[in-house]
Amino acid sequence: MNWRLEGVETMQTDKKVTWEQIATVPAPGLNVPIHWKFTPDNQHLTYLAPSGENPALSLWALDLSTMASRVLAGPKSTPGHSLEEELRRERQRMPWEGITHYQFAHSKAHRVLIPQGSQLWLLDIDSMEQFFLAPAEGAEDPYLLGDGERVVFVRNGQLCLFDSVSDTVRVLAEPREAGMTCGLAEYVAQEEFDRPHGYFVSPNEEWIAFEEVDDRHIPIYPIVHWDEEATRIETHRYPFVGHANALFRLGVVEIASGATEWVDVRGFADGYLVDVHWSPDNRLVVSLLTRDQKTLTVFAYNPQTHQQTILWTEHADDWINVTHDMWFLDSRTIVTTSEQNSDGFRHVVLREPGRPERWVTSGAFMVTRIVALAPSQDYLFVEATKESPLERHLYRVELSTGLMERLTEETGVHFTVFSKDCRWYVDQISNLSHSPAVRLVQRSHEVAPIVLHQPIDARDVALSEPELVEIPAHDGTILYGAVYHPQQMTEEKAPVVVAVYGGPHAQMVTRDWRLTVDLQAQYLAQHGFFVLKVDNRGSANRGKAFETAINRRFGTIELDDQIAGVQWLGDHYPVDLRRVGIYGWSYGGYMTLSALLKAPDVFSVGVAGAPVADFRWYDTAYTERYMGTDETNHEGYEYASTLNFVHNLQGQLLIIHGFIDENVHFRHTAQMIQALTAAHKDIALLALPKTRHMPRGYDVLYMIAKARSEFFEKHLMG
Repeated sequence: MNWRLEGVETMQTDKKVTWEQIATVPAPGLNVPIHWKFTPDNQHLTYLAPSGENPALSLWALDLSTMASRVLAGPKSTPGHSLEEELRRERQRMPWEGITHYQFAHSKAHRVLIPQGSQLWLLDIDSMEQFFLAPAEGAEDPYLLGDGERVVFVRNGQLCLFDSVSDTVRVLAEPREAGMTCGLAEYVAQEEFDRPHGYFVSPNEEWIAFEEVDDRHIPIYPIVHWDEEATRIETHRYPFVGHANALFRLGVVEIASGATEWVDVRGFADGYLVDVHWSPDNRLVVSLLTRDQKTLTVFAYNPQTHQQTILWTEHADDWINVTHDMWFLDSRTIVTTSEQNSDGFRHVVLREPGRPERWVTSGAFMVTRIVALAPSQDYLFVEATKESPLERHLYRVELSTGLMERLTEETGVHFTVFSKDCRWYVDQISNLSHSPAVRLVQRSHEVAPIVLHQPIDARDVALSEPELVEIPAHDGTILYGAVYHPQQMTEEKAPVVVAVYGGPHAQMVTRDWRLTVDLQAQYLAQHGFFVLKVDNRGSANRGKAFETAINRRFGTIELDDQIAGVQWLGDHYPVDLRRVGIYGWSYGGYMTLSALLKAPDVFSVGVAGAPVADFRWYDTAYTERYMGTDETNHEGYEYASTLNFVHNLQGQLLIIHGFIDENVHFRHTAQMIQALTAAHKDIALLALPKTRHMPRGYDVLYMIAKARSEFFEKHLMG
């Protein structure tokens, strides 16, 4: 069946990539519907996609009995995002506008909550009536309770409950003192631990666990908005390496009475609350990490008896990569994933009180996500790298034996979403040759998948697939790389540009359309460059040993591996190793500075986007995980600091940075400019007054593409 969802358009490009196309979001083939969800009654499949000519997202529903789709709600003209919501969007790297979140009531599946801007709307999909929840205006992080009538949210640092029957708002929890918050996750929880929420509703919806955060002792870091007529100063409590973290308490409030009990987390006052779950019998399961991130403690708390029991602990000599995978077979048995095994790869583990942990899967591959647990609870579905670190496939895993059955066939990267009864699943698949396709699979019947979203072919948009290669590091470790070949060579040998990220918790090279549709890389290849991407040691999804090679030594192994990639390219292709450039953003910006300043004999031109100059000016949770503190690893911090190597600059450097970047502050670039000035070194600068860490908007993206492209053409094509 060749059927596709209404409201989804494919994009076309001209034969040659232009700066205009690089600046256009989404890139060709990436206008895929997002946030696929099955309704709690398993009757509809819902998703977000544009409707008509409006690029803002609407909420759509596909009736699983008739396969007819319709728009449930469209974007509204609402007041702009508050500063708090703007920053939450930054933490989640959210580029979309319109409807970006929605949630169905668990008991009344016809009720759906739709936040838009600072407003909340309640939709009845049977009658198609929408209700504006005026008393809840200004809500942050809302959650619709199962009865479809009440909404939990945070406003002005207070945890609140809106009741649509009485049309009133009741405060459930408020901070002890001004400047504190209840129900909001602190900065590092959102940015570094992927925990966007600060409160958690129990399955019976009688209790809500919530975090009270106090960051008043953290000094204010000011960010100046120079672009406004009246200069405005935005303030943040940013926890710099080696300095104070936010303090937290964990409370449990009974919704009916408003009575609050406090969970004992005093032993982790300087650590991190990384995750909170509720078990089926309404016990709280809490994951806490010590500040050095070497010890994880998971405990249960019973809000009725106030009993607190440690379930398990984990320890690592380097650091623990936390997971949010936690599934309950019953009230006591938990299925999760961990790297604390003999092979150092993330695998499924079953934990039962009073019994040793039991590893369900094993081998030299990563279980990247638990997708669903079968209603029978004797098997689950996971995504894993079993076929290759470059791919993701869906597997059915027997819990009793660990037997894995691969369910997805097509080469590439699969992302799946299951219905609650596991009869249906959505499979989004992309690879180098085609953009993401979306298929609806019915597991209980031997029928062909239904195509929900058609892909486009690389040839349809005049893009060349990069070549995936294996590159030996200096110690023999195999690194995966991607090579974009020049479409025209005017000389016997072509210049090289390395596109880099290089930091932990990321992987650039996979058999995924995003590699092909990197229009900046394609532009450079079309203009005569070889473009190289390499996932160096320290990057993700290759096992703990591969990742921890960078432990306590940023700016060393990563750079060595990028140099090995350049040298390998020179051995296998007609490249001019006297003309090598490099560019990247964030950690990739740091890598760009490191390359030009630590290996000037290899890299002669660089474009550093939002670069870290010195990791002592980055946040606690990220940097201390890998580097410790300056007091415990001063030599490591000194070598990691690019400021200590400015005298080595021989080539051409362009820095691009947003003035209001609240993640990697413009302070890094300012200090780099000052150090280079003192060393009598010239650089170029593109400063973006209205840009945070994630560049947004056509004009900004156009200027970045133009400046980056012209810089390489000017200095490497001569």
